[in-house]
Amino acid sequence: MGKKLTVFLGICAVLIILFGVAFYDGLVTRYYTLTSPFTENEHTYVVITDLHSTYYGKNQEKLVKKINDAAPEAIFLIGDISEDSRPFDGTAALLSQITEQYPCYYVTGNHERWVNYTDDIKKHFEEYGVTVLDGEGVDLGDGIRLHGIDDPLFFDSDLEFFSALEDLSTSDSTFDILLSHRPEYAKMYASLGFDLTLCGHAHGGQVRIPLILNGLYAPHQGFFPEFAGGEYEIDSRHVIVSRGLMIDDLPRIFNPPELLVIKVTGEN
Repeated sequence: MGKKLTVFLGICAVLIILFGVAFYDGLVTRYYTLTSPFTENEHTYVVITDLHSTYYGKNQEKLVKKINDAAPEAIFLIGDISEDSRPFDGTAALLSQITEQYPCYYVTGNHERWVNYTDDIKKHFEEYGVTVLDGEGVDLGDGIRLHGIDDPLFFDSDLEFFSALEDLSTSDSTFDILLSHRPEYAKMYASLGFDLTLCGHAHGGQVRIPLILNGLYAPHQGFFPEFAGGEYEIDSRHVIVSRGLMIDDLPRIFNPPELLVIKVTGEN
């Protein structure tokens, strides 16, 4: 084999591998750990966003296995779990299984405002045993409190959405977690005192280039979004944006769909 042919085959192999990695759309699990002075034990939560009724294996078996492997105390469903242009079946297949094993908490996303049964969307989730958070807070125990707010489209104006956000009360003696579908308001979430905010919506910016570009385009942020996916620290507060689970005709480049596992543990 000549030297030129060896080099050519080597380049081809590298390109094939790179292409496979770039367009890989298999489900990955990404872990984040945060500490809190108000928490004594370690707590594990799974975050699901932007499923858009996508199926992962028959009857969601691949997604459910990933969730079970994480063994969470609770599951946070952060909007666009269902989809206005797809049947509810994929969402139902997931909810019917996870709600039997785990407490589930849900906030709406923009696509759930567009479904033709939007007025009943929360009822749909509640029928499966999901707790809907649309301006309320619940204690998760061990110094952790969970809050949730509807997508801005469920309000008459942005000002009404901002007012509802401000009505959510944080405390200096608890670790406050906010569930909100939209990441473009990350700085506002941090300014209101939420120790951790969990979001979706951006789909990872659709196209990524590791170490160079974290996202090409995200809804309501446009090109080169500031909050496309990953963890952001703002004035000692944390915002984590999931890259979501939707798979459709648009390619996800260096941006595989992801399930998030959040661990909150005491400082000691």
